[in-house]
Amino acid sequence: MGVCDISADYEGSIEFTRQFTSIEEPFVVYDSIKDEFYEKINQNNENCILFHSVDHLPAEMPKEASNHFGSALLSFVEKVALSDNKKPFDLQKDELPPQIYNAIITCQGELSPNFKYISELRKINEKVKL
Repeated sequence: MGVCDISADYEGSIEFTRQFTSIEEPFVVYDSIKDEFYEKINQNNENCILFHSVDHLPAEMPKEASNHFGSALLSFVEKVALSDNKKPFDLQKDELPPQIYNAIITCQGELSPNFKYISELRKINEKVKL
C-alpha cells in the first residue's frame, strides 16, 4: 500500500507527513508501528507503506503544460493590471473577467464571498480541537 500526499503540508492532512521526498527520489517507506521513515524497501518492512510527498510537485509541469497555462492566462493580464484593487471587492466585478473575479481568495484583508467557508471551517476545526 502507499500514500501520496500532494498537499505536502507538514503534519497536515496526512498526520505523519514529517519528511518530504524529491523528484529524483520520490518515495520513502513509512513504518506506522515505529513511526519511522526508511529510504529503501526491504523484507523487514511488513508494517510499512510506500510514501510520496514532493513539496514542490505542483510546480513540476512539463514545458507544454506551462506554455498552455501561460497562453490561457495571457488574455487576462491586461484587465488584471488595469483593475483598481483599492475598490471594494464587489465593485471590482465589472472590471475583472469572471474567471479572475471568482478565483480571488482575499481582497483587502478579507476573504472573498466564494471563500468565506474557510473561516467557518477554521472555527469548526478549533472547536473540535478543544
